[in-house]
Amino acid sequence: MMNVRRLGGAELIQILEVHGPTHDADWMLPGVSHAALDGNIDWLTPEYYMPITNRLVFSFQLWILKAGANTIVIDTGIGNCKHRPTPWQNMMNTPALEWFYAVGLPPESITHVVHTHLHGDHVGWNTRLVDGRWEPTFPNAQHCMPAIDWCACKSRYDAGEHDLYGGSVADSVIPIVEAGLARFIHPGEEIADCLTVLPAPGHTPGHVLFSFHDAGEDAVFTGDVLHSPVQILDPALNSRWCEFPDDARASRRRLLHDAARDGVTIFPAHARTLDGWRVSNESGGFVLVH
Repeated sequence: MMNVRRLGGAELIQILEVHGPTHDADWMLPGVSHAALDGNIDWLTPEYYMPITNRLVFSFQLWILKAGANTIVIDTGIGNCKHRPTPWQNMMNTPALEWFYAVGLPPESITHVVHTHLHGDHVGWNTRLVDGRWEPTFPNAQHCMPAIDWCACKSRYDAGEHDLYGGSVADSVIPIVEAGLARFIHPGEEIADCLTVLPAPGHTPGHVLFSFHDAGEDAVFTGDVLHSPVQILDPALNSRWCEFPDDARASRRRLLHDAARDGVTIFPAHARTLDGWRVSNESGGFVLVH
């Protein structure tokens, strides 16, 4: 599935690989309040939560930003033909890449690929299988990876953890580095004249956000700082994959505070909404603006 909107003077394209009730809420968000789920069921269902099965509705997707002379892919989803430990990501065969051609963006036209972090469902389309080898999907793109995440992954991989992040470091990250396409980024840097790297550690050691400002619109691509809008109501609620829980909570609170103060639109990695999320600060807490 593909959707398009204007974002300031740029064009934002959303390519969905998977959308559905994939994860048990208690498993994915340990400690989630069922009072909060039940009390907000009118707007959580069916876009974000299915109460009958207690499953969160997740999207796995790629964002494409056409801004001036640059075409940027923001996180690259799951990818095809890749062995993963989770059934929602294992050996996928979706037409995601065909949507690039459908909108006039062959892989060779992509100028930048940027990653909020290096988990497997955010790096998958970095590579595709060609004659039994993992080759770069976007051969002319500069691939921007958080330097802290790369250092942590490289250390663990070199120590023998070759199945790190379900094997995605081996098949989707290292081939990019070996091809000379990687740029290791730090907070404060600018990318493609339109994105600013912001720190958001916790989900991974070097997780980052990408801030966009153009023609009076402010947006931020937030990766996995948020998995569900329930975390807006309870910013202390981490996903089970947050590697540094206290840092993840601090990053989430900072994101929500800044977004509410500045009127920034949030584009989370695992929500289908093309309009993004807007939040407000009410009585010392945060709410999703509907």
